Amino acid sequence: MSRLHPALLYLTIYNPTLHPSEEVSKDDEDAEEQAQILFYSSQERATSRDKMLRQVGLAKALINFSEIFHPTDSCHNVHSQSRRMIMLNPEPDFWIHAAVELAKTPRTLLPKPKDKGKGNGKGKGKEKEKASTLQPSYDYHEGSFHDYALRAHLLRGYEQFKLTHGSFTSILNSFGQEALELQLERFFTVWAWSWDLSKNFELNDDLGLSLHPLYPSILPLLDTFSSQLPAGLDALFLSPPHVVPSSGYRQSNYPPALSRHLLSLIPRHLPHHEADGGPEASSPAEKGATANTVAKEVGSGGNPSSGFLGMPSSLAMSMDVRNWSWPGALTFGKGAEPKSPVTEREGMKPNPSVAESVSTVVEVDRGALGDAISSADIHCLLEKANDGSSVTDPDAAREGCSEMDHSGDTPRPSRVPSPLPADDSSTSPPEPEKPDRHRQLDFACTFVFLPESDDPLETRRRQVIHLRCQTLAVALIADADNVEDYDTHVISEATSQMLHDIENLIAAEATRASEILPSATKILQPKDNYLISFDHFTAASPDFVAKSDYLYNGKQLLEQGLHITEVFSRGQQPQHWHVSKRDNTGEEEREVFLEVARKETSLSDVDNILQRLQSYSF
Repeated sequence: MSRLHPALLYLTIYNPTLHPSEEVSKDDEDAEEQAQILFYSSQERATSRDKMLRQVGLAKALINFSEIFHPTDSCHNVHSQSRRMIMLNPEPDFWIHAAVELAKTPRTLLPKPKDKGKGNGKGKGKEKEKASTLQPSYDYHEGSFHDYALRAHLLRGYEQFKLTHGSFTSILNSFGQEALELQLERFFTVWAWSWDLSKNFELNDDLGLSLHPLYPSILPLLDTFSSQLPAGLDALFLSPPHVVPSSGYRQSNYPPALSRHLLSLIPRHLPHHEADGGPEASSPAEKGATANTVAKEVGSGGNPSSGFLGMPSSLAMSMDVRNWSWPGALTFGKGAEPKSPVTEREGMKPNPSVAESVSTVVEVDRGALGDAISSADIHCLLEKANDGSSVTDPDAAREGCSEMDHSGDTPRPSRVPSPLPADDSSTSPPEPEKPDRHRQLDFACTFVFLPESDDPLETRRRQVIHLRCQTLAVALIADADNVEDYDTHVISEATSQMLHDIENLIAAEATRASEILPSATKILQPKDNYLISFDHFTAASPDFVAKSDYLYNGKQLLEQGLHITEVFSRGQQPQHWHVSKRDNTGEEEREVFLEVARKETSLSDVDNILQRLQSYSF
């Protein structure tokens, strides 16, 4: 039988201390309860008022009941046969409550044996009527997801709202309850319906953003660049899906949602195995994305899959069929992306020169290139019309425009494809391309709400400056009141130089890794995978995604009790070791997660590996 994926049943945000804005009768308890609900959205197309109040009232009752036994620790999770209920208290008196249905499989009902004898036709009509009214039964899967993963996702949604709009408390105090309800409706409606519970949860995402594999080498360059900036600017280097925070950025204790939000604004190239046979990329940043696997990634890449502001263009393409009846479920992320001519011709066999040309042109921004081509065509047609010549071939017009463009000023390097490699038959090899240190960068700015140092609930509007070159970018967090005092030309020159140095560093590491041939032992022997979390950032083994139930259970045990510092577990089939440990011996608290796939490894061997990981410095 086909398994049905988990699904969000309803999501609500309420504050039990709120009261109706208008005078109501004291006997009307429903009006009092409804005034406390700031946001509600359900899987059902239309939910009655009584059902909504019952669902919110059940959550309140569970919280109040648990506080009787433990006043300082209220109820957070409730398990039942078919669902999970999560209660999150991000701010005082504000609660986010969600109910998620477990994954389920339809249960096959065995037909009842027919009884022989008289009187069989008396109850046939009733049996048919009873069978038509029976509801289908399901077998629910207890281990569909983990409580920690659900809570972490809800908390990320709240942090994202707080970053882009402000805290619940600040909006309520400044603009009132009606404005808060409007902001919650606009944000969490889209956020809830884009939550795809069919995907496997990854512990890497729940712990924080991944640091760049060359973080120890990039950090000195970033700190040197930060020392050249005016006071009040904190730098963050972005190379999707990795980040490198400067020392000043980490000392400022920015919320983890800030780096995650800034990373989502940068276009991201898909890995080669996800690009569906896309053209190869030749960017040095892509070649050096991972230090240990960079030899495999040289000459591989993919097409950009980002839409507006770097958000995925296929946001809700993998939504469950049951969510189609939700309000707005078919309107978010459903825009079909037109296929490019290059993709339609992939089935043909072009000559090598054309294939190389296609793979290079993909790196160019299609929107900007299309605007440039269209404007150039019109310009050429006007010139030929003024000269009295008739234009019959559009390709000739484009060719004339190309000659005109080459005769003028040199366009921006970020908009121009890199030169094609010369054929082997060429007698004079071309000169190697020299990177331009003073190339123009894409400049953009955005505003976020960051909490003050003394009160995390009081948020203030701050400006963030983006300086981007292809997939590498630098974000500068500034004070909105002093942005006009900064010399943008000096900042742009320093940023261009730093990105140039980082590109050279990544390219050098890619060359070095490609020259190293791994031994047969390293290829055949299973590798030990690790994940280290500290200060809302993570460092992990190359291509390691932590999805194991053992690691999630270990993380949940570390969260439940401070007296638990390490959890060792070993499976039966396969016999892999899984370790979760909290380390408080260093300057900052770390959490180490280890997965050892070698059968002959003993407990002492695992402990030795763990000790080596704890000695790593970041």
